[in-house]
Amino acid sequence: MSEFLKNYTEIEKVFEQNGVQKPFLCCGKSFQKTYLFNYLKQFNITVFDNIRPNPRFDDMLTAAELFKKEGCDFMIAAGGGSPMDSAKMIRILINNDEKTALYGDIENNNIKALFIPTTAGTGSEATKTSVFYLGEVHKYSVHSLDFIPDYVLFDEKLLETLPLYQRKATSLDALCHSIESFWSKKATDESRQYAEKSIRLFFENKDGYINNTPEGNLGMLWASYYGGKAINITGTVAPHALCYNITMNCHTSHGHSVAILLSKIYEYMLEKDYPSELFAAFSKVMGGKEVKDGLDIFNSVLKEFELEYPRVNENELDGFVDEVNIAKLSTNPVPFSREDVKEIYRRTLCV
Repeated sequence: MSEFLKNYTEIEKVFEQNGVQKPFLCCGKSFQKTYLFNYLKQFNITVFDNIRPNPRFDDMLTAAELFKKEGCDFMIAAGGGSPMDSAKMIRILINNDEKTALYGDIENNNIKALFIPTTAGTGSEATKTSVFYLGEVHKYSVHSLDFIPDYVLFDEKLLETLPLYQRKATSLDALCHSIESFWSKKATDESRQYAEKSIRLFFENKDGYINNTPEGNLGMLWASYYGGKAINITGTVAPHALCYNITMNCHTSHGHSVAILLSKIYEYMLEKDYPSELFAAFSKVMGGKEVKDGLDIFNSVLKEFELEYPRVNENELDGFVDEVNIAKLSTNPVPFSREDVKEIYRRTLCV
């Protein structure tokens, strides 16, 4: 269970309590323009900022070597999902070799971590999963309860400079996490409570977040967090499994990619032999009355956000499908075959 700091000035107390001498900061370059970065510089931090939007394992290996070379003893991750997912693996790589970190039984260490999200969407501060790429195209994930940070700081001021497109995309990522968790065959009463809370917070804070109000920014941080808590139990389902091909090949942001896919997948499932009781319950969570209302409400958000559907040639779709592990779609509420996946991609990218 993470401890939440009330404000950034408590970071010094955390360092004192843990005897920290040399913090390691994993962040993007934009974070280095913030007042909080200036505050952290007084603590003799080592900075690693080679964080790509879809993090690469090779970069994490480089960062782990820097951590050891500089004698660091505490991990800070500041940014969106990429810095936080990177920090999770970097910490593990301090005392686990490459093969163990990827495929073996990970040995924990006593290096504590503070996560500071600067977008409201990934919920990475609440999950036991690190998602990254091996090479340029192959998505990979590692799971460990030790990935959940010891400390979390929500500071709505850090969201003030987010561009509008990123506001839309990140908040949709949070919403999709919660929707997919609610649908999942692994869902529990606890995970659905988190998902419902996240969905409610999304709609309560959507307008404020888009308009960059302090209340909206903080509210969406909590929506993202509870979405992360939900998928920490269930994992995601088909929209996330299929979206990475779009992100990598069409250069849309992650939240944009998953949201447009979720719309088409939702529509596709309602045409098939869907679990009606589940979808009726979900529609009510979204604020609807009839089964189809949930889809209509979700699509109304996409229309409001004015996110475009990227286009590819139909002859490219088989390559997209080849990158999807159909076996990993087993927790989706409706089973999908390879032909189903190709049709979903076609509806999303070619129609």
